[in-house]
Amino acid sequence: MYPYSLLKEGVGKTQLTAPYFIDNKYYEICFEINGNINGPIYFILGGISASKHVASSSFNFKKGWWGNIVGENKAINLNKCCVISIDYLDFEGVTTFDQAKAIIFLLDYLKIKKINSFIGYSYGGMVALSFASISQKLANKIIILGAASESLPQSYALRCIQQKIVELSIGTKNEKEALETARKLGIITYRSTEELNTRFLNDTNPIVNYLDKKGKEFSSNFSSQKFLTLSKSINNHKVNPFIIKENDIIFIGCTSDQITPFTQIQKLSYELNVKNKVYEIDSIYGHDAYLNETLKISNLFQTIFQEQNNLKEEKNAN
Repeated sequence: MYPYSLLKEGVGKTQLTAPYFIDNKYYEICFEINGNINGPIYFILGGISASKHVASSSFNFKKGWWGNIVGENKAINLNKCCVISIDYLDFEGVTTFDQAKAIIFLLDYLKIKKINSFIGYSYGGMVALSFASISQKLANKIIILGAASESLPQSYALRCIQQKIVELSIGTKNEKEALETARKLGIITYRSTEELNTRFLNDTNPIVNYLDKKGKEFSSNFSSQKFLTLSKSINNHKVNPFIIKENDIIFIGCTSDQITPFTQIQKLSYELNVKNKVYEIDSIYGHDAYLNETLKISNLFQTIFQEQNNLKEEKNAN
């Protein structure tokens, strides 16, 4: 059993303090711990719409945002491992480095000296890279899905348009509709051209209804200000790959991802001066492939974790 006095299943919160944040302001970090607290620890983060609730649990039966991958007897098996996640900080000007510093603080608060893996998808992958650039040896492995060291111009421009749509309507009767419209614009790019054109061919009403549904789901859980804060955090994300040291990094990219193209992930892999490996999945789901391709992602994790166990056994044998 791990001697972590504060590691127990459930939700919690604590205040961040210096030296992690030195502006004399107090920021609250909310977290959730799920699974076998005696097993290896996985810190998992998703996109900006993801919450600390990754998967259903004994204390919260609601399906989590990655419940098809994380759960009892799933790829990340909660019977055997412990999963920790957070709600993103959303104060004005927050950066991916701020999120990473908050996680380092939380690990220290929970008296966790090292985690098995830090797994980040989309914005969570950006945070994982920032984490890797300011910390060494806090994670045995860092696994990044659909994220790179900075936004490409096309993705950056798209978010600027989304932000302007929302900013022009804040405080008006159209604020909620504007937020939904910005989300709809994003959804079109999260999915691939092939998937949308095939799925909704010859009938425009279903795609309009689909986007309306996605927009309303988003606006029911997200405020305009939180969206703007985290969207700008993505656009301002920039990690110098040359300063990342002493981390073992795995990248997973998708052939049809328009937000973080596979070629961008490959380029980052070449630039890193640390051990890293790139896996590619073929999917029509674009940036959402990491959420929707249950079998492919599960099989990849099985491969990654098996390689990790093999290396551990070889090291112990020597």
